[in-house]
Amino acid sequence: MSTIGLIVNPGASRDVRRLTSLARTIDANEQANTVGRVLCGLAAGGVETVLYMAEPSHVVERARDVLMATPAAATWATPDLRPVQLGGDGYAHDAAGTTCAAAEMAANGAACLVTIGGDGTNRAVVEGWPDAVLVPLPGGTNNAFGTWLDPAAAGYAAALYAADPRAHRADVVTRPRLDVEIRGRRMIALVDVAIVRGGWVGAHAIWDPDLLVEAVLARSDPAVPGLAGVAGMVCPLDGGEARGVHLRFARGGRSVIAPLGPGQFVPVHIGAWRTFGPGDILEIPEGREQGPGPMTLAFDGEREVTLEPGEAALLRLVVAGPRVLEAATLLRRAAGEGRMVGPGPAGVR
Repeated sequence: MSTIGLIVNPGASRDVRRLTSLARTIDANEQANTVGRVLCGLAAGGVETVLYMAEPSHVVERARDVLMATPAAATWATPDLRPVQLGGDGYAHDAAGTTCAAAEMAANGAACLVTIGGDGTNRAVVEGWPDAVLVPLPGGTNNAFGTWLDPAAAGYAAALYAADPRAHRADVVTRPRLDVEIRGRRMIALVDVAIVRGGWVGAHAIWDPDLLVEAVLARSDPAVPGLAGVAGMVCPLDGGEARGVHLRFARGGRSVIAPLGPGQFVPVHIGAWRTFGPGDILEIPEGREQGPGPMTLAFDGEREVTLEPGEAALLRLVVAGPRVLEAATLLRRAAGEGRMVGPGPAGVR
């Protein structure tokens, strides 16, 4: 019997950042449609049980109703949907709830985990289940970590993996992450850690390039928005070697036109950049040339920790980061092996 975990963040694409950028807004109906397509793929792949994170919008339950109204419902047996146990009222209301749900899915034998959310959602998932095999579908703001794939295809690939994880080990890749130590506390980031001027903390992306002081990135790709896209414009990495990028911003530095956010191609001034490897430990901020006053550490686009003058954070690149299922590669491999074609009449190939 195969079991899959499913975590949907219904608020990942409906926050205030939509008022200041061209980030897409996904309403509850579209979210239910997306999750319904994932459930269809899971059902077609023979998944018996789906452990899901309950949340106040009831997206997964609504998705089940959407799926039941389609012809596919008469073709495949719908998986048994089971909410994992959470504290309080039983719903996940924040990142801590997401982390708890991921840990519960690990404890209850999920073979892999489909996520629908942004970079912050996936970060919360990895904190709860560090070695999970993820199928991360984009559902947030920048989505530098997610994999763009048809949701039904993603569900089907997850089902094939869950049926025989050992046979599909080659389709699981490990991505680097950033480990951060500040005041004795250890934290992680999947894509980037940035230092921003000011002491304001909140889950809002960084749209004003003049606020940027430094950024350390585990991914550098000009094809994605956010700080990973900024780094990709000056120092793209192909992922063949485990390297990170350290950017220092300066008002008098080189002007780079970069995708700071969705529809946010703006000039960003970079004073210097360099790459670093897993054996290097970075201290940020480097010196105090940035001026007095507090600064904020942002993890994967979300500001969380205020640094007082004189404080610094230590960062290092960890090669053995989150594990991601290359769903499209798995499907192509399975199709090439003829596993999608049923038996035909004698003599017919």
